[in-house]
Amino acid sequence: MKTIKKQVTIACIILFSISINAQDSLMLLGSFSANIKLTTNEVEYQQRPIIHNQTFTYNFKGGEVLVEFKDNQHIEYYNNKKHSIKSTIVWISKNECIITLKEINLPNFPFKKGNSLKMVITEVRGNNVYYKSTLGGRTWKGKMKEVETTNNDYFASN
Repeated sequence: MKTIKKQVTIACIILFSISINAQDSLMLLGSFSANIKLTTNEVEYQQRPIIHNQTFTYNFKGGEVLVEFKDNQHIEYYNNKKHSIKSTIVWISKNECIITLKEINLPNFPFKKGNSLKMVITEVRGNNVYYKSTLGGRTWKGKMKEVETTNNDYFASN
């Protein structure tokens, strides 16, 4: 009986740590991850999506990442804007999009130009946007917080 309890406890700890660090572990997947494309029953959404010309932050490996959504562009800035990931966005519904990597200068980033992921906005609560992303058959949940920026220079004072 003690062995079963130990195994269940270990399994719970592993599952919890995987879910907490899902985005970190995705960095280990490498560029072999599958690309997500529009399927035949998906078309580009023609109305205004739930995120439009807004700026957010989220925490990654102890640092703050600045995320800009502008029209059909998505940019993530790391290390006080020293590194970035630039992508295009195709919205397929009000709260669902495909993000395709176009330009990357983030060191040791395992994905390459052309890789894409699907993001679904699951909830907006106050300034927080909760989402679920899928890349390479793996799915993780995350949260971004909307920030007010002045002259697009959020990190200038940090």
